[in-house]
Amino acid sequence: MKVLAEKYTDVGVVSPSFREPKEPDRKRIVANAYKAFTPTKSKLIGALNYDGAHWVAFFIDVGNREVVEPLLPVNTELTYDNYTSCFQQDNDNCGLWCLIVLELSLTGMPWHKGLYQLVPYLRLRFLSLCLGYVEEKR
Repeated sequence: MKVLAEKYTDVGVVSPSFREPKEPDRKRIVANAYKAFTPTKSKLIGALNYDGAHWVAFFIDVGNREVVEPLLPVNTELTYDNYTSCFQQDNDNCGLWCLIVLELSLTGMPWHKGLYQLVPYLRLRFLSLCLGYVEEKR
């Protein structure tokens, strides 16, 4: 996600660790660990891990006040849209699909079912982006 934030400069990354603290003030501080809530950020992205087995992404367009989060509880106070164009077809690529859906959301590009056939390429692409990011930060 940090790679996406570097590529798209108006994007803030919400730290996934914000779920751990119990106190709301502490949650906000942890969520902002990567300075996601800076006024120059018009979009926020993040990913959450549920039960150590499943990744779920969220994308918030701050200007439009729209949230895309398919697994929010029904009784939530947020207004959100489900991203229903794609469905995970396996049990082990949820993290990859989170990154893909986030990048599609950031670019405004539509989902295409042909992406399912590109999983090996997409894995290598994101690995390459991550390695480049780590090397650059050394």
